[in-house]
Amino acid sequence: MRGLGTGHNIFEHWWTERITAAGSAPLSIWFIIQMLRLGDADHKDVVKWAGKPTNTILLLTLVLLTFRHMQLGLEVITSDYARERKRLALNYCIKGGALFLGILSVISILKLFFTASASK
Repeated sequence: MRGLGTGHNIFEHWWTERITAAGSAPLSIWFIIQMLRLGDADHKDVVKWAGKPTNTILLLTLVLLTFRHMQLGLEVITSDYARERKRLALNYCIKGGALFLGILSVISILKLFFTASASK
């Protein structure tokens, strides 16, 4: 992982990537099971499901861990394969894209939560 800084930063990057993967795995399984259970549900039922505080928290955690893991993985790819002068720009694009998509996802999940809360 060239270009990621000192050895400490490389270890921190590697360790964070492993932690986000370990956290995302069980949450992804939970999410797949939940979506299979909601397979025939209509929009109202899905909003009601997403509006439960436990589901909202788990969805938010899954989204944040997934986008962070994506960012870290793409940074490793750019550090290995991108030329030096393009690497910084690519890393800014990766961080910005992950941040933008993460914020958009969080807003969407919170909108579902508050929509379900308002309809109670």
